[in-house]
Amino acid sequence: MSTAKIRKSLLGIQEADAERGNRVLNVIVSSKFVPITSLIGDEFLSAWWQVVLCHYTLWKHDVHHRDVSPSNITTCWSNGRWIGVLNDYDLSSIPCDGLSGHERIGTVPFMAIDLLEEDALEGKVTRLYRHDAESLVWVLVWVLVWVCLRYQEGKLLSSGRLLDAWLKVDANGCREKKSSFMRKFRYGDADLEQLSPSHQSNWKIAVTCLRTIFYAPQSYSQDDRSVFQTWLLANVQSSLRT
Repeated sequence: MSTAKIRKSLLGIQEADAERGNRVLNVIVSSKFVPITSLIGDEFLSAWWQVVLCHYTLWKHDVHHRDVSPSNITTCWSNGRWIGVLNDYDLSSIPCDGLSGHERIGTVPFMAIDLLEEDALEGKVTRLYRHDAESLVWVLVWVLVWVCLRYQEGKLLSSGRLLDAWLKVDANGCREKKSSFMRKFRYGDADLEQLSPSHQSNWKIAVTCLRTIFYAPQSYSQDDRSVFQTWLLANVQSSLRT
C-alpha cells in the first residue's frame, strides 16, 4: 500500500508482516469523500489550503507526493466543516525508495512549467518542493476557471472551453499554453467576468500566486520554507476564514 510510506516515514510505524511478504486482507472504512470541485467560495479555499498545509508537512518529513492534481484532492464533511484531503500516493517517494528525484512523473496539465522543459523531460532536473507548490497553484487556477467556464446557462459548452486544450497536447505543448496563460495575467489583466461571484475573490488569490511564481528567482536558491511562505502563505493567509 502506498500509504505505508507515510506510516513508516512520518509516524515511525514498522510493518514486519509487509517485510516478510505476508498478505493480510484489510478492509478500509473512511468518511465519504467528494471532489473539491463541488465546493465554492470560502469553503473551497479553506479545503484547498488544508491540502497545501498537509502537503507541506509531509514534504518536510520527506514524503514527497509528486502528483498534485484535482483528481487527487477530495473533501469530506467533519465536525461542521469541509476538510481537504490529499490522496493517491502511488507516485510519492521517501528517502529509502532509492529514487533519484529526476523521474518523469505527474499529471502534465498540473506539473510545474520547469518540469515540462526539455532538460526535465530528459531526467536532468531534480524535483523540488517548489515544483509541487506550483502544481498546487495550477490546481487552484484549474478548478476556478475550468469548472466555472465550462457551462453557460447551466449547459455544458461544446467548444471554446478555456483550458481544455491543456488536456489535448503533449508536455511541450502544455508548457507553451501554460506559459502563455501565465504571461497574460502577470500585469493588470486579471479579471474573468464569467466567473461566479463566489469564486471571484479566490480568482484574485490565484492570479497573485501566479504572478509571484512568474517573478520568482529562476535559480533554485529558495529553500522550501521560503517558497511556502512567499508563494503560498503570504498570498492566501489574509483571505482565509477561521
